[in-house]
Amino acid sequence: MSRTRWRLLAAAVSLIAVLVLAAACSSSSDNKKTTTPAGGSSSTAQASASASGSSTAQQGGSITVQALQPQSFDPHYSGFSQDISIERMVWRGLYRLDKDNKLQPEMAASQPQVSSDSLTYTVKLQSGLKWSDGAPLTAKDFVAGIVRTCAPATAGYYVSFVYNIVGCQDFAESKATGADLQALQDKIGVTAPDDTTVVFKLLKPQATFQTQLAMWYTFPVPTQIVKNPATDKWPDPTALAFNGPFKITAYTEKSGLTLEKNPNYKSSSSHAANLDKVTEKYIEDTEQADNAFRAGQLDEALANLQQLSAIKSDSATKDAYFAPDVATATLGLQMNLTHKPLDNEKVRIALSQAIDRDQFNQVVNGGAYSPTTSWLPGDLVGIKADAFKSQIGYNPDQAKKNLADAGYPDGKGFPTLTLEIRDTPTNNAGAAFIQNAFKTVLGINLNIKTVDSKTRSADYSGMKYDFLIGGWIQDYPDPEDWIDGQFNTGGSQNFTGCSNPQLDDLFNKAKVNLDNTSRIQQYKQINEIISTTICGIASLWNQPPQNYLISPKITGMKENSTGQDALVAADWNAENWALAKK
Repeated sequence: MSRTRWRLLAAAVSLIAVLVLAAACSSSSDNKKTTTPAGGSSSTAQASASASGSSTAQQGGSITVQALQPQSFDPHYSGFSQDISIERMVWRGLYRLDKDNKLQPEMAASQPQVSSDSLTYTVKLQSGLKWSDGAPLTAKDFVAGIVRTCAPATAGYYVSFVYNIVGCQDFAESKATGADLQALQDKIGVTAPDDTTVVFKLLKPQATFQTQLAMWYTFPVPTQIVKNPATDKWPDPTALAFNGPFKITAYTEKSGLTLEKNPNYKSSSSHAANLDKVTEKYIEDTEQADNAFRAGQLDEALANLQQLSAIKSDSATKDAYFAPDVATATLGLQMNLTHKPLDNEKVRIALSQAIDRDQFNQVVNGGAYSPTTSWLPGDLVGIKADAFKSQIGYNPDQAKKNLADAGYPDGKGFPTLTLEIRDTPTNNAGAAFIQNAFKTVLGINLNIKTVDSKTRSADYSGMKYDFLIGGWIQDYPDPEDWIDGQFNTGGSQNFTGCSNPQLDDLFNKAKVNLDNTSRIQQYKQINEIISTTICGIASLWNQPPQNYLISPKITGMKENSTGQDALVAADWNAENWALAKK
């Protein structure tokens, strides 16, 4: 991929909406139009994908990489990076974002036909699609994917992203049972008139709808295994079938899994996997993983930022170190607003003002990232990263005043809360920094609790925490991706308790606004409210997807790293991983 930063209107953030709108201005003779959101034909994408590393790539072979224990293997439920990482390797949707973030057909045969009112999308599948077990992959499996994401029993993290499909929200939020619930399921606006046609009905025109059809929560369901997508439990990974470049052939909880090439993978815009086998080892501690990399036990690992200087100078790692330059993540101190006194805005602002972001980045992140006071990356909506420094940035005197105004002068009477983290060197350093800042500036105590990735994910989604170090990695280049479900009242990913009627009103308008200029302005207002009221997170830094150690013997990771990466380098496009020709 050309690792280009997202730029307001002039770049990828606006292309999806602008090109959909451009297509809406012209209709074909049968009163339908074919959209090409974010440009490019499938033949162009095929050439681009095949060329990526192809001149230096071997066919066959195997590699071993670091990973983290997923919370779930169900793409219609998942919302955490370690889950999404593996799910993109083994399942694929109707469309995909290519290395230039342009929408290309994947399981679809072509771009969708869109009705003149932009409310009906008709997608034709490639012929002869198969699951990894040899069963036919048909349109009903994609219908089942939407049904499963919308199902109240699934309670998917990303369900709100497809609420604009007719009937989805009514079904997802229903307390009905039996025939009444089935009646709501039958009203969901996705149908399969034949084996190769999927039809989507929308409530309102939506500039980013086709992009949703490239995301994991719209992936198909293997209905030959999961008979009732709305109620059946998602099987263990080795009992499933897959339609992506790899299939899972072995899995051990807390240990790892084995991926093997899926011979039935068929894409309109990509190619078969280069590698025969990928082994994932679940290792929480980046220092342990980096030592395993040095010993030749791993071919790829997350870099330990606490040892960044040593990594860059060590002969065993300096040529392997890789840091993508796409700033697509915001991380910081997440707060559970349902736990007192974090429901008090002055308390939250005081906590934010007690943290020196510049010093945090140097001490904790080795200077690798960029301090920020904005939830949205600044260049996504045309603002500076420190846009809200005067309101929530480091200011010890103002922090003390805000805490006193909230009823806790010099920290007196403030309860001892807990910061929950994964046990890694960087997280431990970050937690200690925040603990010291709260004590030194505000006179309050903070407990630190270390857990594994699966426990952390469950505690977050169950809102069983006070503080977490976390944030967001971009799924697609639009501010909608950063807001939907997280900050609207009752949102499917709102695990901080943020609730603000002004935010809700702005988002409901922005979601279906086809005027991209005013839409971006609405998201700028949303971002300012979230950031300055600390409505769930005190943003601390922007970063690329990860910092990695990648063996020089591997190609197709560095070359394809983008803001779509979830955990492993270029995991969104794992078919391009390969052993380099000698």
